[in-house]
Amino acid sequence: MYRLLLLFCLIFHLSLHADEEKRLLIIGNSYTFCNDLPALIQAMADADRQLMQVDSYTAGAMSLRGFLNSPQHRKGLTMLEKGNYDYILLQDQSQTPAYKPEETLDSVQRWSALARKHGAKPVLFMTWAHAEQTSGKVRLQISMHEDTALTYCNAAIQSKARVAPVGEAWRRWYAKHPNNPLHTDDMSHPTPEGTYLAACVIYSTITGRSATSIPVRLKNSPVRIPAAKARELQKIAAATLKNFTPAKLISSIEERDSKRPSAEEARNLLTRNMTLSQLTEQLGTPVMKQKNGTQLTCQFRLRNRAELAAYCTPAGKVLQVSIATPNTGVQIIDLSKLDAPETTKK
Repeated sequence: MYRLLLLFCLIFHLSLHADEEKRLLIIGNSYTFCNDLPALIQAMADADRQLMQVDSYTAGAMSLRGFLNSPQHRKGLTMLEKGNYDYILLQDQSQTPAYKPEETLDSVQRWSALARKHGAKPVLFMTWAHAEQTSGKVRLQISMHEDTALTYCNAAIQSKARVAPVGEAWRRWYAKHPNNPLHTDDMSHPTPEGTYLAACVIYSTITGRSATSIPVRLKNSPVRIPAAKARELQKIAAATLKNFTPAKLISSIEERDSKRPSAEEARNLLTRNMTLSQLTEQLGTPVMKQKNGTQLTCQFRLRNRAELAAYCTPAGKVLQVSIATPNTGVQIIDLSKLDAPETTKK
């Protein structure tokens, strides 16, 4: 009788927890399958004793629109329709949110509607920006980071979806560890540490558990991260998610943007014999600095997603400037001919 009672309790316990299992579907491209992010999230859930089943459908360089419109990639939609998922994590092609924001907004809205139709909650995988190398150091492209973050946050508000702010966690990491990049040599894809940080943010966003609750030792993990570094990555993830909301991140980015000069103001600052040092005093630290042969190129962020690129001599004399503004083209300015009419490319 005692054994029967124990058996009944065990069966009841197992059935109770089986009902609590959460099912997650991830739709994405190489940012998702690189270092096997889905398997890493699964390993974190298993180690943290959270009942979760993680599935994925991925294709290299594919966008969320592509997954919706391409017949050969119908499997992702089929999995959503038949998989009885609780959550769907959506990752767009890395450049689309920054350079084609309207496409991402539309795709997220369509995917979110489909997710809710089939009982799943949409979660957005805010990706990181590409990197660039300046003076031998790798760092995030700030312009791309801000534009990507704004698009994902606006998409979340518009579609009433959650956001896993992975890109913002990467920004925090680079700010604290500038000599320890999360990008591979292609300046786009993640190192194992980059994937680990992404998994921490996504896991915490979906489960509501702090990343610091994840055991350092993971069974069946596709990546191996030293314990000390894993703990540091977990702390970055937890700090990123503390008090995070899409609206707060939008407000923070817009506040920084409001302090930058407009394209017109930047144009009026230019002088015939201007040096890079003088330009930096007016516009702040460049978001990109690159040397190509005998030419030094520096890029500055302006208000409302405008950008100024200065083309200089190695000694720092500004020879030419281009000012790009969304939807209006690029203005080319030769500083030696400031009294001459400017040319505009449409």
